[in-house]
Amino acid sequence: MEINHPNAAPLSEQEQKVFDHFQKRLESMVSSHGLTEGDVKELIHELRAHPLISSQLWQVVGSELTRLLPNQRFDFDWD
Repeated sequence: MEINHPNAAPLSEQEQKVFDHFQKRLESMVSSHGLTEGDVKELIHELRAHPLISSQLWQVVGSELTRLLPNQRFDFDWD
C-alpha cells in the first residue's frame, strides 16, 4: 500500500504484518456483519496497545477504514 503523506515512510516489515492482521480482521467484520462502533473501538484499542504502532501505521489504518467505509468519520482517541 502506498502512503501519500508528507514525510511518510513505507511501513517496516513488522508494521506491515500488524497492518495485514488488522486488515484481515476488518474485512472479515465488514463482510460478516458490517462494522459497528464497538468493532471499530475494539480494533483501535488493540492497535493502540500494540508496541509497533507508529504514525505511518495510523495513517495506513485510517486510509483503510476510509476505503471500506467512505463518508464516515473515525476518532482514534476513543477510550
